Amino acid sequence: MEDIGVGFKVSTPFPDGELWGDETVVPLEELLAEPVTRVTFRDPSSTSEEFSELVERMGLHGVSYAVGWSAWLDLAPEGVSKASALEQVRRHLHVEPYRTVAVGDQRNDCEMLVWAACSYAMGQGPPEVLAAADRVTGPVEEDGLVDALEEVLAELA
Repeated sequence: MEDIGVGFKVSTPFPDGELWGDETVVPLEELLAEPVTRVTFRDPSSTSEEFSELVERMGLHGVSYAVGWSAWLDLAPEGVSKASALEQVRRHLHVEPYRTVAVGDQRNDCEMLVWAACSYAMGQGPPEVLAAADRVTGPVEEDGLVDALEEVLAELA
C-alpha cells in the first residue's frame, strides 16, 4: 500500500531497488484497513511466465491488472489505468488528442500505448508491449528514449 510521500506499507519486503521510498512491514490487517488505489503482488521466486500463468488461472474480474517485467502484478479498479489517468490530464490541460505521445516498456503500459496518438515501446519490452505501440525504439540500456524524443521533436520542427 502506498504511503504517499513516504514509501510503502508491505506485508513482506520487496527485493532491493524495486520500490522507491521507505518500506514498512505491517500486519495484513493494517493493509486491509483502508481503501487503496492499487494493490501490488510480487513473487520473487517465480518467473514472469509462471506468474502470468497463475494470473490467468485466477480469472480476475471487475479489476484491471497488468503483469510487469517480473513476477509482479498490479491490481486497480476496472477502467483505471495509465491511459485513463493521462486522458484526464490531457483534458484538463486542453491538449488535442493528436498531440499525445507515450513511451512504455511493460504490460501495464499497453493501454497507454494504444491511447496515445503516437506511441513507442522500449526495445526490451515483452512482445505484447511491442505490438501495442506504433513504433519500437531501442532498449533502456541503449537510451532508446532519447531516440524516441529526438524523433518526436524532429516531427514538430
